[in-house]
Formats: sequence, structure tokens, C-alpha cells
Amino acid sequence: MDVKTLSRDLYSESRNQLGSRLKVAINEINSGDKVLEIGVGNGTLIKHISSLRNLELYAVDASESALNTIKEYLRGMQLADVSNEKLEFIDNKFDIVICLEVFEHLQNPYFALTEVQRVLKPGGKLILSIPNYLGGHLMIYPGLITPKFFRLFLKQNYFSVSKTVLWGPVLNKDNIGKLIEAKIKNRFFSSVFIIIVQIGVRLTQFIAKLFFLRMEKLYWNYSFICRNDKELMDKPLWRKQLEQTSKLGCQLGWYHRYYR
Repeated sequence: MDVKTLSRDLYSESRNQLGSRLKVAINEINSGDKVLEIGVGNGTLIKHISSLRNLELYAVDASESALNTIKEYLRGMQLADVSNEKLEFIDNKFDIVICLEVFEHLQNPYFALTEVQRVLKPGGKLILSIPNYLGGHLMIYPGLITPKFFRLFLKQNYFSVSKTVLWGPVLNKDNIGKLIEAKIKNRFFSSVFIIIVQIGVRLTQFIAKLFFLRMEKLYWNYSFICRNDKELMDKPLWRKQLEQTSKLGCQLGWYHRYYR
């Protein structure tokens, strides 16, 4: 069974709630922008930004029901698994692409990122977020989905991170809290334990901010605001590095003989 079949009715009964992590994306959008959201969830973001003047909104998701809830706000939409399906949009179409908690679920995040880069204008803005792997969130490649390595993944693929926004305590009732409730059979004691841990984490976050420290492991979500630097890919230095690497790879036998 493929991803689109599994996801057909996903989010059909979800609540619409505008959280502070969504506001990070909203604050980056300007009037007149062409905006693509990949992985719309319950459609909360699209519904809220649809009231902004002169926006052209587009959406891609693997869930048919998710797209149906917001189709009235869209200029175009695509039902697709972005791990292996190309986006049905022309090159350099969008000013902004938004992917909130999407990449940790993808079988092929590199393919998805290259497609995002293709449809995003040079200098365009990529807004994405990833959850903390410590929070019990389902991930295919947990080693990649960390602030350090995901930022490097973006940089190596010609996205420069201009801003990182940390959000929420790493332990909340929707992820690790469920595991705690399962271990502690008494609901009252499990709830009290979760609250105590949350207070401890928030207090530590507050103290860290006072001393200008960034204790990233204490946060549930990391949002990255990135600039699409794909124009750098055609620079002579990059081409020279690529040629040298390819030549060395052939000499060392890294590549199949048909690619030499």
C-alpha cells in the first residue's frame, strides 16, 4: 500500500489551531507572494494566510482529504508523495515554499529538497521545521533530523539558513507524554509527572536565555528560514570541485563504470 493510499483520510477530523510555530512562517510572508505549502496537515496555515492580500496559494500533500479541506483557497494543488514524485510546477515559480514537519517522514528527503529548489525562485525563501528526535516523533532518518546535521544538509544543497527559531518544550503531552502515561498506569500521577518535567524544562530554557545560551535539545521544534542559493551551483568553483570529486571517485571505484 502506497503513502497516498495510507494517507487518504489523514487529518479529516483534525482541529484547526494556530500555534506559535505556525506564526513563524506567517511572519515571513509578504503581500503578493506566490506560496507553496508541502504537507498541509489540517490546513490551518493556508486558511490563515488566505486573508493576506494578493497571495497566490498552492499546496501539495499525500492526503486527499487534507487537500479537499483547503481547495477553495488554492490556485492549484497536487496529490503526491514528494519522496518520489516530481512537483507539477514550472521552474522558479514560487517566492516561498513552506514545509512544516514534513522531512522527517520522507523516504527520500534529498529528492524532495531538489524539487523544492527547482520550483523556488533563486533567492526565494524556504521555511521548514523539524521536530526534536528526543520527543518520540516518528522519523525515518533520526540522525539527519537534528539541528546540526539538518542545517548542514541544507547548506550542502545550496540553502543558506538566515534564521533558526526554537519552539516549545521537548516533552509535551502529545508525544513523550503518551509514553509516560502508558508506563505510569495511574493517570493522575502520570499527568503530575509530565507537568513537573515540563516546568523543569521551561525553567531551564528561561535561565539559558538569560545567559544567551542556545540549548537546542530542550526544544520540541526547530524552524529554519532559508534562502535559495541555487544560482551558486553554476559558479566555476563549484563546477571545478564537482569535476575533481567525480574524477577522484572514478579512480577510487566509487562510481559504476557506466558513469565514468
